[in-house]
Amino acid sequence: MKLEEWHLKDCDGVEERQISAEYLPVLEAHRQNDEPDRIERLRRSYFLAQTLFLHVEGRRLPPRIIVAMHDHKGQLAITYVDREWLDFLEPFFKLAWRAEGEPSENVVSTVMQ
Repeated sequence: MKLEEWHLKDCDGVEERQISAEYLPVLEAHRQNDEPDRIERLRRSYFLAQTLFLHVEGRRLPPRIIVAMHDHKGQLAITYVDREWLDFLEPFFKLAWRAEGEPSENVVSTVMQ
């Protein structure tokens, strides 16, 4: 979904809310088998960014906009569906990562190829 299309929609229907609530991007972390809490912190970061987005924008974050999140020794790499969403959402994810005790400068964003 393009950012412009999202802004033009009038409603946030029940089906869209359900899909948003169930969707999770691919979550991976360095040493995730030895330290399973790393995946949990990625999950918390994703949900916090979603919540911040909801409070600021008054609408839910559409599913499949964030493709993947990867934690490598405190550096969060986020893969977005396109550049437009990256520019729009990056501040929410920087705040969420900061809430996990990591510097917001440790957030690296890329676009799906």
